[in-house]
Amino acid sequence: MKIGKIELTQEKLTIVVIAIIVVTALGAYLIFFAPLISKVKAKYLGCRSIESDVLECRNIIKSSGKGERILITEQEVSHAIDELTRHGKIKEVNFISMKPKKIEKKEAGSQYKVLPIEIKLNSTCEELGVFLGSLDDLEKGLVKIKSFDISADQEDSSKLMTDLIVEIYLSGRKHEE
Repeated sequence: MKIGKIELTQEKLTIVVIAIIVVTALGAYLIFFAPLISKVKAKYLGCRSIESDVLECRNIIKSSGKGERILITEQEVSHAIDELTRHGKIKEVNFISMKPKKIEKKEAGSQYKVLPIEIKLNSTCEELGVFLGSLDDLEKGLVKIKSFDISADQEDSSKLMTDLIVEIYLSGRKHEE
């Protein structure tokens, strides 16, 4: 085969075709894959940095002792209720009433009990959201919102009336001195 003044033998033609394929593959790699690989490396380094920060935060939480909760006993319930009301006042919600109910055993053979508390409160939407979102910050007990009903305050349209039932989890063991 002859192209212009260059005569191509079968061997030279094979070499030219292979060279064209290699150049095309190298060009595709440089155009498409190299930028993606550099982006992946940058994201990988970002993830490693975040993982390092998370590990550091976990160690801080573990060393502070606040990451671990201990269930309170029945004798400590009044302290938990006091903390709940103080916490609500800080978050600017107004407690109208708070009625602790009878302590319930959650399940047969369970190691914990539950104290349901009916709460009526008055607040703005923002104050309510901040209060409910911050219940996990309580130190004296583990609190779960069982149910809530929100309605507009008849006297002040900028406020809400909220009926909550929260459950404070208690240790099933007797108080240890």
